[in-house]
Amino acid sequence: MSQIKVVSNAAKREITIDEPKVLTMTSVSDLVEALGEDLVVQQVKAQLKVSFRAVIRRRLEEVDDNNDFVHADEAIINDDYSDWKPSLRVTKTPEERAKEALGNLPPEVREAVLAQFQNA
Repeated sequence: MSQIKVVSNAAKREITIDEPKVLTMTSVSDLVEALGEDLVVQQVKAQLKVSFRAVIRRRLEEVDDNNDFVHADEAIINDDYSDWKPSLRVTKTPEERAKEALGNLPPEVREAVLAQFQNA
């Protein structure tokens, strides 16, 4: 059986627990059979809304080198999102994110950061 890690930053707790069967299902038809079509559609639409809001939020937050917003509110509002579809997002491991972040630093800054961890 698969397990899932659950982290509560607020409570500073973390556990690993067995996933419920529904989280291991790999087809829409299995989900519909287990949960019913109405619930599956409701859950998918809720997650689609979260994904769409994230796209808009990224546009709202994007700044240029002068820390000025790249997109005006009116431009975001007036864009055509009628054909928007979510894309598959590949989640990076903490190690991959750290390597990427360190790789973007100038060599002398990277050495200083790594030295701090070696002395800890």
